[in-house]
Amino acid sequence: MIWGCGEAGFQSDISKNVEIDPINVQLSVPAIFVGQDIDETPPIDASTGVIDISDNEFSEYLDDATKFTINKISYSIVNFPSGSRADLDMDIDVAIAGGQNQDLLEILIADAQNNVEDVILYEAGTPGNVSAIAIQDLEQALFNSQTFELDIEIIGRDVNLSQSDVDFQIVFKFDVTTRLQLD
Repeated sequence: MIWGCGEAGFQSDISKNVEIDPINVQLSVPAIFVGQDIDETPPIDASTGVIDISDNEFSEYLDDATKFTINKISYSIVNFPSGSRADLDMDIDVAIAGGQNQDLLEILIADAQNNVEDVILYEAGTPGNVSAIAIQDLEQALFNSQTFELDIEIIGRDVNLSQSDVDFQIVFKFDVTTRLQLD
């Protein structure tokens, strides 16, 4: 927490690292291809469901908030079965308050089975290939107490599965700061 004092009162920055509920994903191959290298799996769609960071994590500060900043977005892969491997080609869209999807990020996650620690997708100041417009829209949505949802198309590439269906989770984390003006 950072405090500052000026003629208009105090300013404070409150930062929180918000982990959303895991997204369940299942990669599948026909039984005849178990244990064999497969170039790509059919696309599957996954969604975070509705996310409401401002209400759940910042509700007590909303009346004094002057802006929200997304500092980082990261992910980790949880429970990817040992003996299986895959690269994940992900196309991530964001929909704010039930609106139209807009591109957030396209990424190839090499060796998904090895991504058990947080991997940074976006960091303020070095956004990489994350859509700056989508980040600005997300920050404005948080300021306006609006919800959002991530919709993800996933294609497994260079896949070798130890069983027909491989279940795992993707966990996204948002490092968010709100600036407060306290009079």
